[in-house]
Amino acid sequence: MAGQVQRLGGFVGLNTGHIEDCCCRTRLRGGAQAVMGGFCGENRGSLARCLTQSRVPAKGRYGGLAGRQDGSAADCYWIRAGSEKEPDWRDWADSLREDEADRDRLSGFDFEHTWWDEGKGASGIGVYSDGSASGAFGRVVEIGSREALLEFAQSVNDGEAAPGTLYRLTADIDLKGKSWTPVGLDLNSAFHGCFDGGGHKIQNFVVNARKYPYAGLFGCVGADSTVRGLKVDCVIEGHGSCAGPVCGMNSGEIASCVAVAHTDGSRYTGGLVGQNAGTVRRCCASGKVGGGALIPWWATALLLLLLCFPLPVYFAVTAQAEAEEVFAPIILDPNAKPLEPDDEDIASPAPDEVTDTSASFIMNAEMWVSTENYAGSAGLRCPTWSTRGFVATVRVTADDLARVGISSDQEYQTLYQSGLIVPGYGVDVITLGALADGSRLPPGEYELSVLLEFYDVETNEKSAVNTVIPLETTVE
Repeated sequence: MAGQVQRLGGFVGLNTGHIEDCCCRTRLRGGAQAVMGGFCGENRGSLARCLTQSRVPAKGRYGGLAGRQDGSAADCYWIRAGSEKEPDWRDWADSLREDEADRDRLSGFDFEHTWWDEGKGASGIGVYSDGSASGAFGRVVEIGSREALLEFAQSVNDGEAAPGTLYRLTADIDLKGKSWTPVGLDLNSAFHGCFDGGGHKIQNFVVNARKYPYAGLFGCVGADSTVRGLKVDCVIEGHGSCAGPVCGMNSGEIASCVAVAHTDGSRYTGGLVGQNAGTVRRCCASGKVGGGALIPWWATALLLLLLCFPLPVYFAVTAQAEAEEVFAPIILDPNAKPLEPDDEDIASPAPDEVTDTSASFIMNAEMWVSTENYAGSAGLRCPTWSTRGFVATVRVTADDLARVGISSDQEYQTLYQSGLIVPGYGVDVITLGALADGSRLPPGEYELSVLLEFYDVETNEKSAVNTVIPLETTVE
């Protein structure tokens, strides 16, 4: 059993896009296996003129700037504490003492128009806002109260918001400690438009990352969309998929935003954005990122190396199904994505223990599902060492339905079915469908089951007996 490895960054958990002229001062905390960086947990994109004073604990796979650096970083620096030693940091060459952070050393920074400097070292350096949103918009909606903000969020999540709309915040809004449903719950219902904070603050709200896979004020910001001039002060609790106070996942542009947050450690967690695939510029973050190791539903995954290790007969497989039946082509799952390097950072089998009939999978033991969109993180993954792909079907039993007052004449009802997930790919977030009568699972705790059917990815022959795994699920 193993957990998924977290990416924790003082500014962003995972960057595959572009970030420029940004800074952060956060404190990070994570488990020994977390990938942590003072600015970026993992960078696969590009960073330019970024500065971090975040404190990273001396454990795990960490870096002063990035925990893992597979992208580019130009004129980017981290500020080291006096007690830190060069042998402990692989990116020591990118570090500066606080008193060394001045205009001479930061020669690539524009201190006339973008950055300001009070002459106090790194603690006196920051970025200017670059003004309000400009351009032609088909519609302008002003938001000046809590009620208007809630109405805006509901319209986006209901699919009623028109792209090309400018939403302008006209006052600070205090949500008084209430729970918040992110704007743009998932990639299929992302926010599209322009949200101009006008320098105002939205504060004092709590987002449950266990309930929402993309946790933040915004869940997902879509391509060709902008969030700018906004200040956010919040708490993100629980452990989920992507979490950041401004947004969980950004595919658009975030500009001139400031975040102060206490954020628990989801899979991708940042002081401003959980995962960035778009552009972020002139933003600052502070607060606390991470809260130790992931709780059991992330920390516990079920790894079955079928045919590779001695396991109970229940999980035994054969090279082919007894009937030698050839199945019709199985459609590849369109939502499957390539596994990341640490998705398989578990006890993998030795090469000589893997045969051409090995079938393996990894998944979470527990899942939290939101009644807003019935999405949850199942963590379905087919390791690269497997020589078989699989189709996963999530089911609920008639007994489980009876407990919540729903009668069913079917032993099982299917709530989700993947396409073929081939070796080296996985599906993180799944959405549970409706029951046979058109209703949805009411809030409660369920022991769903996941039926796994293994296939030869070249011949589509069913290459193993079915395997059924329990999936403890909370709907709330």
